[in-house]
Amino acid sequence: MLAAFWSCNSAEKGEEGEAAVGSGQIVLVFEDSVTHQFFRQRKILFKYIDDNLLPVEISFNSEESGEDLIINSNRESLDLMYRDNSQVEFTYFLQKGDSILIQEKDKKPWLTSINKELSPYYFNLELLRNTELYGKSHSKAQDFDFLWNETKAFPFELDMNEDLKQNKDEAIQGFQKELSWIDSLANTDEISEEIKAFYISKIRLAQKKLLAHDPDSMVFDSQLAVNSFLNEIEPQLNTTVFLDEFSELIITNQTQIQSRDLIDSLLDRSELNHREKFLLFHYLQKEILKEADEVLVRYSDKLANPAQLVLLNSSNKALQGIEPDIELMGLQKSSITFEELLRQKKGKFLYVDLWAAWCIPCIKAFPASLALNDEFKSRGVEVIFLSVDDNYKFWEEVAIKYDIAIPEQSFLAMNKDESEYLKVLDVALIPRYLIFDPEGKLIHPNAPRPDTEEIKFYFNSILKD
Repeated sequence: MLAAFWSCNSAEKGEEGEAAVGSGQIVLVFEDSVTHQFFRQRKILFKYIDDNLLPVEISFNSEESGEDLIINSNRESLDLMYRDNSQVEFTYFLQKGDSILIQEKDKKPWLTSINKELSPYYFNLELLRNTELYGKSHSKAQDFDFLWNETKAFPFELDMNEDLKQNKDEAIQGFQKELSWIDSLANTDEISEEIKAFYISKIRLAQKKLLAHDPDSMVFDSQLAVNSFLNEIEPQLNTTVFLDEFSELIITNQTQIQSRDLIDSLLDRSELNHREKFLLFHYLQKEILKEADEVLVRYSDKLANPAQLVLLNSSNKALQGIEPDIELMGLQKSSITFEELLRQKKGKFLYVDLWAAWCIPCIKAFPASLALNDEFKSRGVEVIFLSVDDNYKFWEEVAIKYDIAIPEQSFLAMNKDESEYLKVLDVALIPRYLIFDPEGKLIHPNAPRPDTEEIKFYFNSILKD
């Protein structure tokens, strides 16, 4: 993902205080400094897809940020996604030439057109949906997502299957209510036909996405999601944040062999469409460093545009060029840097298991990592357990409990918030597995999981007996 953070640009103001909107622009004007302060306190994130089909993120974490935000786009419309630290999320459907006033209303963003008289539903549809249909800040589908993610991440076994099933059923019923509600808004001219078409398309695909979540197995069915993603024809979503994040979710939940087979099957059939190019882009973001140049050459003419290739190349070079500035603490509070560890382990392939004590999928994978260590240790492979927890004592207790408290193989990252290396790696999503070669170079930033045949095949292919 491309994350672009900057101080918001100030738009020119007309004599009557209206923001001057240029050709190919959308302007969002903050009502006052209090509103902007609210955004900073809530750690607001705006996200949209630019004309190069790259995701752009805008955060409000600077005291020097200006009052207005200008989005440049040649498209007739785009969706702008809002998230804050209270897990509130809205999607706004914006059109070229819109000039919008942003206010804070009941601890939520409230958008009003500056240059047109429009119904409040035009820019606040999802906020009003939650209020009018559900009487709270979140929709039923968002409730399911929260519970699913909490259940997946909780460090102890909890039987939440029945709660998840109930939430899933309620979300499905909620989608039907939303479709009827949006249709009624269009019939009373509260929203335009364009807005209606966009949100109905988003709901229909969100239904398909929801069905890929299985509460019984707690597994996301990526194949079912792929079928929904590719076969549901909703052209209004072709350049949206929703489609980009759905494609990223699919690739994240597949093994690299599954993703490679998927991409190759798409290329065998025909020219890639918008959706398939999203899948290709996120697949390439996961590809191995050692073969990155060859891979990018192979797929470069299949990407949506050259800007995506530039981003992939720069990301790859950043990972290859940055020093591993991670400060580690081992058992009995021994200290070492990651760079020193790589020097000590020179001559071995290192399989680094990135985990945290709150991550149940991480913990469930420990036996497979330990088995991998035993199977390949005599052939020059060593598993390193690297935690990104905040508390040393908690980390040590969990490491001992799950038998990974192995001297010189189990460590805690002490500077995870300051380490540029971890920032470039983007270790927000765990479990995550890395492979370093015998010279200490990162050759795989998204290695196969330890419980797959794929990782064994990989090591067997690179190891010399």
